[in-house]
Amino acid sequence: MKNLSIALLILSSGCISYAQEVAPQDVPAVVVTAFQQKFPQQAVEEWELKKGLYEAEFEISNMDHTVYIDSTGKIVKHKQEIPVSELPAAVTASIQKSFNGYKTEEAKKVEAGSVVTYKVELEKGEEERKVTFAADGKIIENKAD
Repeated sequence: MKNLSIALLILSSGCISYAQEVAPQDVPAVVVTAFQQKFPQQAVEEWELKKGLYEAEFEISNMDHTVYIDSTGKIVKHKQEIPVSELPAAVTASIQKSFNGYKTEEAKKVEAGSVVTYKVELEKGEEERKVTFAADGKIIENKAD
C-alpha cells in the first residue's frame, strides 16, 4: 500500500508540473513585449509555462485566444476560437463528407509559423470527436474525445 501511495504521488506531481502558472511579474520582459506588440489592445488573463513556452490566454470579442511565446520573444503558435461560419469552405465540405450527421460544436484556427490548421469539436449523440484539418480540408488528426 505504501508503494502504491508513493507511485500515485509521483504520478500526480508529474501532471501538476506539466503546466505551471506564472505570475505576470515573473514573465520575462522580452516575452511580454512580444505579446504587447502583436496584441496591443489586449490584456493577458493568465500566463502559464508549458514545455518551455510561455502561454498567454486572452479574449478578443468574446472569443478565446492562446498565444505561445518562446523565451526569446518569438511567437511560435496562436490558437483562436472562431465562429463555425468562418471555417474555410474546404474544411466545411470535408466535415459534411467525412462526418455526416455530426454537429460542429467548436472551431479553432491555429497558426504555427506559416502553417494554418483548424481544430473542430464534432458531436453526434453521445459521440464526440476532435478533428484537425489542413486549410484545404484534408484531415490531419481524428480522435475520439
